[in-house]
Amino acid sequence: MSEKYKKKLEAFKKGELSKVEAEEIESDLEKIEQYLQVFEEAEMGSSKKALNPMINPKRQDRILRRGKWKARFQTAFTALGIFILFTIISTIFTAAYYTWGTPDRSELYRNVIDLTLTVTNPYGSFSGMSINTKPYFGMEATTDMKKKVGDELYKVGEYKTNFLFSLMMMPEKEIQGTTSQQQPVFSFLPKETSPSEWNRLEKVKNGTVSSVYLSFSELFTTDQVFDYFKERNLEIIWFAVDTGMENKGDYGIDPIGFPSSPIWHDDDMIIDSVEKTGDFWFSTESTTSSSPDYTEGDSKILHKQFIKTLTFLENYEKKAENFYFGKLELDKRLAYMEENGIYHYGVVITGPTEEILKLNTQLSHLENRPCFRSIKALRTLTLGA
Repeated sequence: MSEKYKKKLEAFKKGELSKVEAEEIESDLEKIEQYLQVFEEAEMGSSKKALNPMINPKRQDRILRRGKWKARFQTAFTALGIFILFTIISTIFTAAYYTWGTPDRSELYRNVIDLTLTVTNPYGSFSGMSINTKPYFGMEATTDMKKKVGDELYKVGEYKTNFLFSLMMMPEKEIQGTTSQQQPVFSFLPKETSPSEWNRLEKVKNGTVSSVYLSFSELFTTDQVFDYFKERNLEIIWFAVDTGMENKGDYGIDPIGFPSSPIWHDDDMIIDSVEKTGDFWFSTESTTSSSPDYTEGDSKILHKQFIKTLTFLENYEKKAENFYFGKLELDKRLAYMEENGIYHYGVVITGPTEEILKLNTQLSHLENRPCFRSIKALRTLTLGA
């Protein structure tokens, strides 16, 4: 630094320079890298002390603040860039994780939830599901809760189940309407009729359809149940199965059973056609498939698919129990049914309320047929006179 420039700095320090000369000195000082590198030291007060001999305090503070804000913006933009990059990478990895394999993980976990709901909820086979992957190694499965009354399906709530990789969280259950106040139950082999629910149906019988839980006074085969209802204007929705684990009291049964149509699995489906689109590098393949032939009332197929479903769920029992909110002990249930066969202590039926009430009036006239002793109303809806 020349002597002339030193004298000019001294004059600048004393405020003796003209306005133009002072601005030139300030411009020179702003270009010096030192003021951009010392902002961290300024936090401790050391840099400010070092710069005092060179510029006035107000100008020094302005330069340091500018340097600190510039560094903060650089740090923020760097962190934002890293966050965006991490989000993109995690989204790609998440999609790859849940679509890997045959069947892929998303389809496998969908099947676990669907099949658990089908064998533990009389209306589970009517439920629909949507699956969405999330950026940070997660997936959310949303499952509708529906009830069938007559020929109509009504959405009464939904389950939301979140996954982190393969870890399944407890599902969140959301109920719509007043369904939560109308929880039905089966009675296990009741000895007497419960008149209150029959009376409840009697009050709304004209022009209505109902969906009810019907309990038996003794165990019956699937064929016996089909035989009893085949000439009635009633539809069987679900068969409750005696698996040896049911509560032998009047209430508190957590039922296990199957719907009146087979529980088909992916490997049961028959491929009707395969269509390929795209070129060699980017080709996609879509298939059209249909379920095997089934004759209504074929108990052998119903039993076979029910056992197949429980055997499948046994391999993913922890996840199934997570969704079920309880212990399933499928190995014990399967062993019991293998030894004793498949018998029913109740069914869920739907149809015109007047037709359901006829079951009660005929209890004393049933010869060599199932003697139904107890009925539990699930939901009664008026659809018009």
